[in-house]
Amino acid sequence: MVRGLEYKRAVVKDLSDRFSTAEAVVLVDFSGVSVSEITELRNKARDANVDYIVAKNNLIRRAITGTPLECLDSALVGQTALGIGYDGSLVALKVLSDAAKELKGLTIKAGFVDGEYASAAEVDAIAKLPSKPQLVGRLAGVLQAPISKLVFVLNGTVSRLVRTLQAIKEKKEGSQSSASE
Repeated sequence: MVRGLEYKRAVVKDLSDRFSTAEAVVLVDFSGVSVSEITELRNKARDANVDYIVAKNNLIRRAITGTPLECLDSALVGQTALGIGYDGSLVALKVLSDAAKELKGLTIKAGFVDGEYASAAEVDAIAKLPSKPQLVGRLAGVLQAPISKLVFVLNGTVSRLVRTLQAIKEKKEGSQSSASE
């Protein structure tokens, strides 16, 4: 009995430590998903620096008690797995949202993103948003477009000026050569 209690305390401590550094937590129901599909999901999650953990609801509940994650308590029903993201909150949401679309037995229960509770629909909506690097790239393109157009216009004006000056020079040289004859 003591050994089982020590194991449970260790699991609760491990979950608490992970939650303390997590940027996003997603709860999923994995009933109906095969072991091979879960293994594939774990590998995808690991590649994205997302922890995919299966734990008992009571242990998860103990780990979130007294923390901002306590709002997830109502979603701790049935089989529960956790997706915990550390490097950008959208990554965990995207990995599990994509997996829920691919795997019929996997459903998102709820999430915790940027310090707030997110329903399953909100997790799915947030997962569809572009990532921060994509948004920065779009912003750079928007900011660069007017500058590129300005350079193009100025370049056209300068080239027209050069062609005009060249034509005047040729005209003067032509009139000087005909006057000297």
